Amino acid sequence: MSADDDTSRNREPRLRDFARRILSDDGDKGISPREILGAVIDGGDKAKSEVVRLVAKEARVYLEGLGLHEDLHNLMTNYSLDVSASFRLRPVEGNDQSVQAEE
Repeated sequence: MSADDDTSRNREPRLRDFARRILSDDGDKGISPREILGAVIDGGDKAKSEVVRLVAKEARVYLEGLGLHEDLHNLMTNYSLDVSASFRLRPVEGNDQSVQAEE
C-alpha cells in the first residue's frame, strides 16, 4: 500500500464524521446545522453564477475582437443569396407495392 491509499482512507471517515456533526441537532450552537448547510449550498450557487457570468463576458469580448459582426454586416448588405433546388420522386425498383399499384 502506498501513502496515498492510507490518506484517502483516512479522509473518508473524517468527512462522514464532519457531516454527522453538522447534521446532528445539539441545540446549543444557536444556528441550525441545516441553516449552515443551506448557506454553504447557496454560496456555491452564487459562485457558479459568477463564474458563468465571467466566462460569458470573456467570450463576448473575444468574439467582438474578431470583428465578425462587421463581416456579417458586409455580407448581408452587399451580397444576395440565390438558392436553386430540384426534387424528383421515383419509385423504388423491385418494390412489390409499386407493381400492385400499376395493375
